[in-house]
Amino acid sequence: VPCELIMLDSWESRWYEGLISEKIYSRLDYHLEDPDLVDSIRRWTEQIRNPSNAENVDAKTGLWLETPTAEMPDCWFLRYMLVAKDDPSLALRASEVFKNGNENLRISKHLFEKPKNQLLKDLGTAAKFFEPLKASLNEKTPDGVYLDVHQAWTFISEASPILFALDFDIRLPEQLTNQGSRHLKARFRICDPEEIETGKSNFGLTELAGFKWEAALGDEVISAEEFRKIVALNQPLIQWHGSWVLVDSVQLRDIAALIERNATQGTMSSIDALHRALTGVADPNNPDSNIEIAVEGKIADILGRLSQEEIQEMTMKAPSTFVGQLRPYQERGAAWLAYQQRLGLGCCLADDMGLGKTIQLICHVLNQIEKDPSDNRGTLLICPMSVLGNWRREFNRFAPSVNVIIHHGQDRAQSLEELREQLSIPGSVVITTYGLLNYNSEFLFEHQWGMIVLDEAQAIKNASSKRSILVRELKTNFRVALTGTPIENRLSELWSILDFLNPGLLGTQTQFQRLYGIPIERNNDKAAMERLKNLVSPFILRRVKTDPNIIQDLPDKMENKVYCTLTREQAVKYQALVDSTMSQIESATGITRHGRVLALLTHLKQIVDHPVLYEKDTCATANRSGKVQRLVEMLETVISNGERALVFTQFKEMGDVLVDILQDELNLDSIPFLHGSLTASQREALVDEFQSGESAPVFVISLKAGGTGLNLTAATHVFHFDRWWNPAVEDQATDRAYRIGQDKTVQVHKFLTLGTLEEKIDTILEGKKYLSESIVDASGAWITQFDVDGLRELFTLSSDAMIDEAD
Repeated sequence: VPCELIMLDSWESRWYEGLISEKIYSRLDYHLEDPDLVDSIRRWTEQIRNPSNAENVDAKTGLWLETPTAEMPDCWFLRYMLVAKDDPSLALRASEVFKNGNENLRISKHLFEKPKNQLLKDLGTAAKFFEPLKASLNEKTPDGVYLDVHQAWTFISEASPILFALDFDIRLPEQLTNQGSRHLKARFRICDPEEIETGKSNFGLTELAGFKWEAALGDEVISAEEFRKIVALNQPLIQWHGSWVLVDSVQLRDIAALIERNATQGTMSSIDALHRALTGVADPNNPDSNIEIAVEGKIADILGRLSQEEIQEMTMKAPSTFVGQLRPYQERGAAWLAYQQRLGLGCCLADDMGLGKTIQLICHVLNQIEKDPSDNRGTLLICPMSVLGNWRREFNRFAPSVNVIIHHGQDRAQSLEELREQLSIPGSVVITTYGLLNYNSEFLFEHQWGMIVLDEAQAIKNASSKRSILVRELKTNFRVALTGTPIENRLSELWSILDFLNPGLLGTQTQFQRLYGIPIERNNDKAAMERLKNLVSPFILRRVKTDPNIIQDLPDKMENKVYCTLTREQAVKYQALVDSTMSQIESATGITRHGRVLALLTHLKQIVDHPVLYEKDTCATANRSGKVQRLVEMLETVISNGERALVFTQFKEMGDVLVDILQDELNLDSIPFLHGSLTASQREALVDEFQSGESAPVFVISLKAGGTGLNLTAATHVFHFDRWWNPAVEDQATDRAYRIGQDKTVQVHKFLTLGTLEEKIDTILEGKKYLSESIVDASGAWITQFDVDGLRELFTLSSDAMIDEAD
């Protein structure tokens, strides 16, 4: 800072005070456009922008710092040199230059022109930045200047960087350079607990890790007694064990306060040790402190195994009890789950929708059964009501050997004794819903589970919600979360999921907000963002469809059936209609019977879609239809991933209902709806807007009007909200997105409602798939050929129908 600014008793001095104060910013009553301030700064910086050493000069002035000698142990010497630019090894002492006068000097092939003038001019410039030089310039032939320890420290820490920028040849003693110096620093060492003589050494969430606060010089640990001696010297440069060491007095004070504030050694939870090791933050109360962390023993080994590189090397073939085949990335996912369970560390499988989180979890369950076939603690799988039936069917399909218990409906266990009786078969899986956790299921919290799995784990993103609080009270040593969207809106959602998985890993919610939430969301703090990434990445495995290592394993089109549930209202209306209509069908014949069967078929499909279609009322809300609820959930994930979707329905009225509900539930404006009443130009405009991304990311389409003749390759998801009786018709609709010009994988979701005619007809069609195009027409007229018993079996709700009771 120029001296003229320091001395002024005006806004200039307040500006200077603002620069050196501890405040982040200072508000001053002036503007940077003020010419006095700008001119002062410009004059001062002129020397840096235009240094005295012009580029055409062949020599530069050197300032070489030398350590104290035995004769003068308290004095440092700053030697003046003249150094050839093209050969730094060629240098003259200043005393030689001054003795020679201003005559040119030739050494070897190098010519120094007017060296005395240049040396004096350069030393005069340097004196402006380092005051001790001025006194030496009064001497006739100065060779340098002696410095005390504080002046030497000032030269090293403050003056030398500026003078180096001005093209001076700066040389410090080798032991103080980056290659040879040993800086005093605080170090937090994480080690095995037996080093601290505390007993336990096994790793796990409930186990302990040892720690030691230390001071260190490079790799040399300093004892508490030695550290006190260094503090007592109160010197920025000290000679320690034969070499010189830089000691920052501020850092020295901080280290002393840190060690005084904390126990010098002891134990901490393994989860706390992991937090510090992964973030590199030794003192959570001061995340920006520059404190080295040394990790050794079991924690160091675990950190190495938690790396993403290690995950890529993991592999685990599916056990023989798995009916199916895993892709390579799914094998890695199953192996990762097994490894995390061995460590006792909860984890989140966050693969994109459609990459097979379900089968990876099922494979892991089978692996655990194979590993410990006598374990009868059981797995508790909690999911939304809308996917409960889907989980049961996926287990039946890929792991038929697993004893699956549906904790839902009237037949569910009513006591801990009943539950444990059901779990008497080792490896059992209990599937229940979030809604039933607080619905006469207290005994679920009394049992010690082998594993707890949360599907659609974003359901607990609100940490203060009742379901989020309840799942944390369940007892287990291993927790798994499955979700394609671990963060939907705020970082607090990530905290909620990770705190369920590994309690305490991210600190309390308040600590998390202070250390990560506010710095990242408000200030875009890159350092905090990097610390958080390092902290959570070992516990989250996320693969996306756009990853070239994943996409090559996927087909161009992925089809899956989405099993939905009825609401209680739907189930009551459905069965009442079957009961009242079947007697009429039994007494009818010919065309009358044919018409009544088709009418019942249509009305049941309407009830399954949404009661409003059948009742003709105006209360079109999502909570009245299990299908609609599931569609909303899946579309939320699609939209959060930046993708677009087509939703096909055979009923024009259902399309109107979906547009109203989805706009409200997904907070979208003007969802396009293509149906038969639109003109050709209107259809074309809707398609163009969707393809260009100008419209909402969801396009509702009437199957009859939009099943053919459209190019909608902007969509990567196709939802068949209600099923058509001819699979070929559905395939034509799917081909609106899956066609030439589509460069992404298309996922096709076919909705089926459990226990209803939809599921039963689908089973029939699957059994006759090779004949479906030739024998099944789109009207469903073939169903009218069933006899009365066949119709009653087809239409009546199955006893295993899933009905949403509590969600």
